[in-house]
Amino acid sequence: MNKKIITGLALTKKITLLAAVSAALTLQNCGGENVGPRIKDATQETVYESTKGVVTEVEEVEPGNDYKIIDERIIDEKDKSIAIVHTLEGTTDTLSLKKMKSDESSYSRHSGLRGILYYSLAASYFNRSMRNVTPNQSNYKNASAYNKSTGLKNDLKSSATSRKVNVPGRSSRGYGSGKSFRSFGG
Repeated sequence: MNKKIITGLALTKKITLLAAVSAALTLQNCGGENVGPRIKDATQETVYESTKGVVTEVEEVEPGNDYKIIDERIIDEKDKSIAIVHTLEGTTDTLSLKKMKSDESSYSRHSGLRGILYYSLAASYFNRSMRNVTPNQSNYKNASAYNKSTGLKNDLKSSATSRKVNVPGRSSRGYGSGKSFRSFGG
């Protein structure tokens, strides 16, 4: 076969595949009265978003990847949230959570810090919903630091703003959850 015929066959296959995908998507959306996304059994939830900031103080336990939280406190300005890191070398680094959120690569020296912060009060800076702010006891150096942070979580929530959002019902979440995707047979 010459090169033009092979190129023509490849192009025909691509066009056929695109047409099949387009037809499948069109048929999927032609379910009758529901033209847009299905919101079957939708519920309304209240979402709390923190308005205050956090200072999280951590201690490096293993070089660059293992930390323990030694203290947390609430501050008035959310954008001034920081992590104070006491390193094994005896130095102290002050890291802006705002910069950490926008530029992950700038803190490669403290690569394991982000995972610890997601399970502390600092999560209120990274997450939009206070529901996702859950201190994890294993990330704290001792029980008193953990208990203090757990108590402060209520203070963060009481000063948070709230808004109502619609949450899709169970049957409309994820790929393959609707009736049109059910498989019959064996």
